[in-house]
Amino acid sequence: MGSRMTTLLIGILSVTGLSATTVAPADSTASAAQPLPADTTLVADSLAARPAQVTPFDSIQYQQEADKRLLSLMETDTTEQMLPVIKMLRMLEYADSIKAAQGSNEIPVNPLFLPIVFKEQMSTPLQHLPEADNNPFKPRSLTVNDQWLQREIEREKTREMAQNYVIVNYPKMIHYNLDNLPEVPKQYIIENDPVKHVLSIKEKPLIIKNDVGKEKIKLKRWVVNFQSAIQFSQVYVSENWYQGGTSNVNLLSDQQFSIKYNDPKEQRILFENLVQWRLNINSAPEDTLRSVRVSEDLFQINSKFGLKAYNKWYYTATLNFKTQFLSSYTANTNDKVAAFLSPAELNIGLGMSYQYKNDKKQFETSISLSPLSYNLQFIIDNDMDPSSFGIKSGKSMNQYGSSFEGRIKWEFYHNMVWTCRLFYFTSYDHVQGDWENTFDFILNRFFSTRLFVHLRYDDALALNKDLGHFQLKELLSFGFNYKF
Repeated sequence: MGSRMTTLLIGILSVTGLSATTVAPADSTASAAQPLPADTTLVADSLAARPAQVTPFDSIQYQQEADKRLLSLMETDTTEQMLPVIKMLRMLEYADSIKAAQGSNEIPVNPLFLPIVFKEQMSTPLQHLPEADNNPFKPRSLTVNDQWLQREIEREKTREMAQNYVIVNYPKMIHYNLDNLPEVPKQYIIENDPVKHVLSIKEKPLIIKNDVGKEKIKLKRWVVNFQSAIQFSQVYVSENWYQGGTSNVNLLSDQQFSIKYNDPKEQRILFENLVQWRLNINSAPEDTLRSVRVSEDLFQINSKFGLKAYNKWYYTATLNFKTQFLSSYTANTNDKVAAFLSPAELNIGLGMSYQYKNDKKQFETSISLSPLSYNLQFIIDNDMDPSSFGIKSGKSMNQYGSSFEGRIKWEFYHNMVWTCRLFYFTSYDHVQGDWENTFDFILNRFFSTRLFVHLRYDDALALNKDLGHFQLKELLSFGFNYKF
């Protein structure tokens, strides 16, 4: 440490004009060829690299001269060092710190990656490399030849020594630092005075904007969603086909429109509406009266309005209405099976609803419990039998009871979506339930494959010998699918 401070002190004295040699009286003489007196001192000049002079000197006079030179480095009437001295001290200390790290097991980071502008003393980050063979972090090697590593270490040391040499011996080569950076180039504009016909050049003012500005984002209160799916299949069989068969065309359309109130902050209001029309028609070559048969025609409206109770629970009122638009007939007859508003069903319930949504897992569910529920079934077509729909007398039937509805939508894979709806109503005299499952296998943005399974239970209808009060519908289709 003493030798480092001595070298540092001598460097400062050399820069300020005090030679890094011994100070002797004016009448003293010295010769390198003569024997050295006993009180002669050798002092090496590490920066100027000049040959050391050997002269006997008076220690008191030397100390006085050194104090005088050191005081010249201080600011007037202060105890602070002059700015050039501080800069040089920092550069010398920095170079000395890097030099001290050489030849040890600690390798400093390559100084070539340091900033070009040397503005202050920087601590050198070191990386310790253990030499023990049992080091658990020692990288595995297929060979024991480490000559390439030794060569790289030597190159690194050469780079460090070269840079340190430039910093210490040629500080003027560092053109810019924090105090003498060049000014920002000015920009000028030319202004034309149409009255005086004079062109003037003016400096363009520099505008610094600390505030980038804020844009008020308007919250979208209503979220609209539309999904359209059209599935198509076609089979052609010639009349002389050896196995027989009939040609047919099948078309399935599923249109869904939903609008939902958006309250992302407080979530006090729940208001969801869904309108769906699902239609399935196919050719009927065996029907002598009609060429097209309606296999399924369902138009339904589902609405839910709720006020937040606590956590994810809401006080809700639900409304479900469903009917069909087109008329369907029994094959080869004019007997209507269903028609517009024949039948029609309306269900209104009061209760509570639970809402849960997980965007990360692409999963959402809602459960509605309605202890108070009203169910209305009616028909308006005079040519139809009300008893075939469970209406015992007249053209309508009113029922009071309780209902339950649960919905699940889960995208369990990036192109596979499962949608489930379970509805249950009981008037405590009979039970009615629907369980719908839809599996969408999305091939790309416009095409998908759909599997639809609908299980229905209604004990008000006549008992079937095979399925009892259960009814089942299944459909597998492929076609166009679009959603926005």
